Amino acid sequence: MKNLLKKTWFQMILGGIIIGVILIVADPKLNFFKRDKKPERYNGAIEVNSNETYFTKMELKETKFDFGKVKEGDTVMHEFKLKNTGDEPLMIYKAVGSCDCVVALFTTDAIMPGTEDTIKVYFKTLGRKGEQLRTVNIHTNTDPAVTMLTLTGTVE
Repeated sequence: MKNLLKKTWFQMILGGIIIGVILIVADPKLNFFKRDKKPERYNGAIEVNSNETYFTKMELKETKFDFGKVKEGDTVMHEFKLKNTGDEPLMIYKAVGSCDCVVALFTTDAIMPGTEDTIKVYFKTLGRKGEQLRTVNIHTNTDPAVTMLTLTGTVE
């Protein structure tokens, strides 16, 4: 009985190795393991076919801002500076805050290649004492489509 178990385990391991080798050898032709393929659908703020839209690149001087210590009731504002470093116009579709106390104001016009603009993020501290971490997700025509901006600090 012990010999049968040893043979069965050996056969299972050998079978697994053989199947793995077959998959690796057949992959270039059958494409089992998809690598770095551009998705056919772009699921950003809008959903379109990838070959029917243009993507650009955005560079932010910073994505995190620590506002330090502020008094409760104050409104914190910070300007995040961005630059279109791609070859196509940059569009900001929407900005979604982590709560209703965070709002981002941005241009609805296209940001042309090589130009800079700002996103103003406001945080209302009323009723929010203690350590704070607030985020805003910016949806653009870049890949990846969403960039997170973060505000941290303490409300006293």
